[in-house]
Formats: sequence, C-alpha cells, structure tokens
Amino acid sequence: MEKNLEQNHIENAIEPTESPVSEEGEKSVPLVLKQAHENNVRIKLGWRSWLIMGLCCFALAGQLFVFAAVGNSIAFIVRELGEPEVAGWIIQGPLLIQSVLSPSVGRLSDILDRKWMATVPPLIAFAGAVLSAKAPNMSTLIGGGMLIGVALPSASVLHAIQAEIMPLKYRAVANGLSFAGVSAGTIAAALGAGALTAQSFDGWRNIYWILAGFYGISALGFLTLYWPEAHPDYPDMSWKKITWEIDPIGSLLFMSGCALTLIALNWAGGTYTWSNPHVMAPLTTGLVLLLSFGIYEWRGRNDGLVAHVFFESGPNFPIGILGFTVEGWIYYSAVNTVAPQQILNLGFETDAWRISVRQLAYAFPTLATSAIVTAWATKKKDLTRPLICTFLLFVAGTACWATLNPNQKNIQILYTVIIAIGQAGPLTLIVPLIQFTAPHAFLSTASGLAYSGRAIGGAFGSAVLNVIINNHLNSHLAPRITSAATSAGLEASSVPQLLTALDSGSPNLMDAVPGINETMLAAAVHERRWVYAKAYNLAWWSIFPFAVLTTIAMCFLKGVKELMTEKVEATVENVKKKEKP
Repeated sequence: MEKNLEQNHIENAIEPTESPVSEEGEKSVPLVLKQAHENNVRIKLGWRSWLIMGLCCFALAGQLFVFAAVGNSIAFIVRELGEPEVAGWIIQGPLLIQSVLSPSVGRLSDILDRKWMATVPPLIAFAGAVLSAKAPNMSTLIGGGMLIGVALPSASVLHAIQAEIMPLKYRAVANGLSFAGVSAGTIAAALGAGALTAQSFDGWRNIYWILAGFYGISALGFLTLYWPEAHPDYPDMSWKKITWEIDPIGSLLFMSGCALTLIALNWAGGTYTWSNPHVMAPLTTGLVLLLSFGIYEWRGRNDGLVAHVFFESGPNFPIGILGFTVEGWIYYSAVNTVAPQQILNLGFETDAWRISVRQLAYAFPTLATSAIVTAWATKKKDLTRPLICTFLLFVAGTACWATLNPNQKNIQILYTVIIAIGQAGPLTLIVPLIQFTAPHAFLSTASGLAYSGRAIGGAFGSAVLNVIINNHLNSHLAPRITSAATSAGLEASSVPQLLTALDSGSPNLMDAVPGINETMLAAAVHERRWVYAKAYNLAWWSIFPFAVLTTIAMCFLKGVKELMTEKVEATVENVKKKEKP
C-alpha cells in the first residue's frame, strides 16, 4: 500500500509563474518585493472572491452614505434643530472617530482576525444611526454620529480584505470596484437626501434610517458569509504579546494627540475664539502629543503603527499619505460640505432636491474617470501618471471654485466636473499605492494610516474652513445686509427680523417682515449672496497651496510595476493542501 502523499488540491485553479527576483539580489530588495514574488501562482477567481468583494463594496458605500447624504442636508438640519455653530460636528464627529481609531483597528485586524473587525463596528454604527434618526436636538444627533463613526475605521479592514483576496496586479481593480460601489452610494445618497429632505421639514431623519439598514446588512453579511483562514503571519500569541504588537505607546500618543487637536480646531470653528483656553490648551497639548508620537515611531520602535518597512521601497508611503490627507481635506470639508451650501446660499438652487441633482455633475464624471484610471493602471501597471494628471485637475478645480460668484450659476456645473475628474485619481489609486509599501503583516495597518490621514485632513479642513467662513460672515454679513436693506428704504427696526427670515430661507417669514417690499428684499438677498460668495472664496483659496504642494510631490512617486504580480495573499477560494491515503 502506498504511503500518504501530500498533493495540491488545486483543480486547475493555479498556474505557476516565474519570479524575476534572483537569489543573488534577494537580500538587497525590499521585503514587499520579495513577498510579491514568493509563491507567485495564478489563482482563478471564483464566486467566493467576488461575493466578498461585493460585500466589501456594499459596506464601503454605506460608510460614505452618511457623509454624502448628511453633508447635502446640513443646512436643512440646522433649520430644524438650530445651533449652527456646532453643526460642523455632524460631519466632524464621525471623522474624529475615524482619525483616532483607524490605525489601531487596522493593526488589530492584521494581528488577530479581520472577520470580527469587519462585523462588530457596523453593529455599533447601527445603534448610532437609530439614535440620530430620533434625535430631538443637535447634541443627541452629534452623539449618534460619534457612534456611527465607530464603523468608519473598519474601512482599513475592508480594503485589506479586498486587496488580499485578489492578485496583486488587480489591486487597482479591487479599489476601483470599491470606488464604484462608493460612487453608486454617493449618487443614491445625493438624490435620496434631496428627495427626503424636500419631502418634509424633518425628512432628513429618514437618511439615518436608511443608514441603519446599510450597517445592519453589512454586519449580517460579514457574520454569515466571510470565513477567512487563520492568520498566516501571526501564530497564537499571549495577551501580553498581542498588546505589544498593537503598539500601545504609539497608539495612545496618536489617539490622544489627534483627538485633542481636532476637538480644539472644531471648537475654534464656531464655539470659542482662538485665544480661549478651551482652544489653546487642547490644541497645544494635542500637537505636542502628535510630535511625541512621530519621534517615538521614528526612534522608539521600528514595527509600530508607522512601521519602518513602509519606507523601504522609496517615498511612496509618505507621498501617498500626504495625497490622501489633502484629498480628504478637499472632499470632506469643501466638496461634500461647503459646495452644497455654496449652491444654496449663492442662489443657484433653493431646495435640497435640486441641489442634489446639480451635484450629480460631480458623481457621474468621478465614476467614469475612475473606470478609465483603473483600466490604465492595471493594463500599464502604472499608478504614477494618472495620479499626477488628476491632481493637476484637482488644482484647477480648486482655483475655479475659489473664484465662484452668484453670477456663475451655469459655469458652476463645469467647475464641479473638473474637480470631480481630479478627485477620481486619488480615490482610485492612492490606497493601492500605499498598500504596495506594506508587507502582508502590515496591510491593514497601512490602509488604516491612509484612512486616518484622509479623515484627519477632512476634520482639519472642516474646522479651518468653518473658521474662515464664520469669521467672514460674523464680521460682514449683518452690517452689509443692514446697509443694503436700509438704503433701499427698510426701517432699521425691521432688520433683525429680516436677518432671521433670510437665515431660515422661508418666503413666508420674509414676507412677514414689517415694511418689506420686493425692492428691499431683493437688495438684501443680493448683498447676502455676495457676502457668502466671498466667505466661500476665502475658504477654497485656503486649500489651493496644499493642492499645489501635493501635485508637486506626486512627481516623485516610484513605479510599482514589479510588485503587480499574480500572487494572492489570502484567497477565499477552495485552494488548499490535502492528504490522500
């Protein structure tokens, strides 16, 4: 009788490929390049891979839904709940949670298990969405948003899952598909938010009920459908070893520093002045802690959250983080939050539905450009040229929006298309670019740092833009409207009621202002639009230098062609070794 023979149970799923890494040069090449050519075999992708890919895309679409839908509806939420000075926390709260937790969540999934890190956070976000839908005041809404934010750090886990179940050469495809899902979610969010908000005074609450559905389905999907094999890079470890591997010192410094800095910036955006101790104390402490984090990761250990292995293959990691941070700054603060308000307050559209339809000029070009960029990157194995070209358009689009005025209702659509095409490149290719700097043992950690950078950029950007906009409005809006209205003949005693009516957007309240007529109202509305236009222009110009700096940095990226191999790092297909008697 023959002895047990070990056979590969592959069923024509795997074809071997050659590795260009010679034995002589093996010791001198970066670890990521070595791993890209180890066990470099071709695995045919089956229904399991595409099922998990689709589930990841769905979950990521749900995560962006809150920003796209709620961002388009902030002005209308404020009309019901009031407290505009803290309204920025509706978006910044979830971004704060993502900024603080993304690297640590990514590190945990690298060390322990991706399944539960993809399943549990959406359950917490489900509770937050329900709480937000029922919120009686702005404080409760912001608190619910914080719970929703707990799901956002799992984006790093989802992108790691997508990357490791596909061949390395298809990483741009994996991220492109997730971007397609996110774009579809954005379009649905924009149209849905507009329709729901226009339906009734509190129609925005239905946005959160839909969001609860997204998170509930995501959690159930990963719980029942995703069954990864045991982690190949980390054997069973003691709790002491696990605690050390997640970099407790670095994590504590990063989380506390990031949280304090962002809280200070958000308070400076409307609640307190810059010189107030509520701003200066946490800002100073937070920046010192972040500086300490950088020094510790540099000199304290080489395998922490910012592992030194990320820098082995050149400047791609820091440039990628910079690019994603600036992209987050522009998207979350300007495109997603300021642009809809700009359309409303410059008089281009007057209701949420029409604003949402107008914003489709962003969604569709972004989706189409992403498909083109993905195809180019995969076929040519080139991520650098598409990033440079799209960032150039990013710069152009930022300059266009920084000059927008109330007389440019139609050209605003063209400006939206330009910045949409520009944003497609970084959203499609920066995550794969950063992932190509990380060995598999740090894959989710690298993705987490990318998304943390993006969220930090968004939170910083929202805070800075709120400060710029609010400072200009606080010093110019009331005096300019008062001057315009009284010059047109309105009694000074009626001006406070006029200001309240204009802020509400209600035609009935405007008509109820004592002594008002069409000429007076037109003069006040005209002046209000130009004051808002100037405030928004200043906000957009504050972004411009960072967009230029990032575009220049993109020119120094290193190619990743040698890393785009057939290797699949953690397939979910039925490809394993079996023993036959």
